[in-house]
Amino acid sequence: MTAKTVFGSILAGLSLLIAVRAQNPTVQATASVVGAGLMGYSTTTLLLTRSRQQKNRVADAEAYLEFLRQINRERLAETPTVPAACQGCCHYHGQTYGGNLLVCAMHPHGVETDSCPDWQVLP
Repeated sequence: MTAKTVFGSILAGLSLLIAVRAQNPTVQATASVVGAGLMGYSTTTLLLTRSRQQKNRVADAEAYLEFLRQINRERLAETPTVPAACQGCCHYHGQTYGGNLLVCAMHPHGVETDSCPDWQVLP
């Protein structure tokens, strides 16, 4: 809670206490109105503060999720697609070194046909 809310709550309590204990009807009415107003102020301030905090948490979470999405997009862009002739082959390496993709030891740049003579099933 903020200091304003705490202070408003204390003053509201004191005003309502005065309203209950006072003998004069004018003082009772005035203290009741002031106490109710301060109680409303305190409650509204508390609710608005919580609402603001919730919105900030949601905004932070959305920013973090967007950051993770961006990282995933970058990783997917960096990940080369497996050539059709290499899919399921135990020799496929698929790592990039110095900007060059090493497909496998037998065919470093991949095969130019739809099938590979060295293709073997993954164990």
